[in-house]
Amino acid sequence: MRRLLLDTHVALWWLTAHPRLDEATRTIIAESECLLSVVSVWEVAIKFKLGKLPVAPNALLAATRSAHIGLLAVTAEHAVATVALPLLHGDPFDRLLLAQAGHEHLQFLTADRVFDGYGGDLLFI
Repeated sequence: MRRLLLDTHVALWWLTAHPRLDEATRTIIAESECLLSVVSVWEVAIKFKLGKLPVAPNALLAATRSAHIGLLAVTAEHAVATVALPLLHGDPFDRLLLAQAGHEHLQFLTADRVFDGYGGDLLFI
């Protein structure tokens, strides 16, 4: 079975049935073991508080749990793994997500083409 770490925007699109996700991507998500990082919950909380995102973090958590998407905690090893990443992406949330995916041997599902330069196990939608 495929194991995926969902990028924050992918999780939001999937949980809100956003038309940006095509049927093939929805099938991949439905047939995979999916994880959402606590980093994404924190990112949503910050953007919600700033008024940049209409989805409240508690709603994200509830939807994640009801969809049987696991939560991935942040460890010190994940933080250390960011050192090995080239500085292609300036967003600390995204860099930590990518480090988590690599450290945990997860495929990272994203629509952010900035990750192209990193290599690794990426799945672009």
